[in-house]
Amino acid sequence: MAQMTRHIQQRDFEAFAELTMKDSNQFHATCLDTFPPIFYLNDVSKRVIALVHRFNAHYGKTKVGYTFDAGPNAVLFALEDTVGELVEVVKRSFPPDNNGGQFLKGLPVKGTSLSDELLSAVVRDPAPGVIQYLLLTKPGPGPMPAEDASSHLLGSDGLPRSSC
Repeated sequence: MAQMTRHIQQRDFEAFAELTMKDSNQFHATCLDTFPPIFYLNDVSKRVIALVHRFNAHYGKTKVGYTFDAGPNAVLFALEDTVGELVEVVKRSFPPDNNGGQFLKGLPVKGTSLSDELLSAVVRDPAPGVIQYLLLTKPGPGPMPAEDASSHLLGSDGLPRSSC
């Protein structure tokens, strides 16, 4: 946690992304080490991981990071100047299947052209239709105090509020 806090405070994206990926990998390694093992990642998850590592290897630095929660869905991190390329690479690697206009959700992204070198280094064996959509967001302001006590999820006793 201290390392992650330092990377965020220093705005060191490469160190943040690398530590995030290592932490994600360690979580899934621990899941596999249980008996019986727990499998959260699926084949598409593994393909996304490989894509991120090929993307970073192409540039010789960490421009994209990933993490997975307790499920197969990737959360990718990239700085704004990388997002357009990343989206295009993902779209070419996992072409949308019958939902073209609904593939990209959230924030708008500027289209960008990809170099032949990037395409040949990163896009391998496209898998149409295996990713339903990309949700593009950006960091928010972080935790903030609730103005109105009725909007709190916990009561004054620290227990969940009744939804009545």
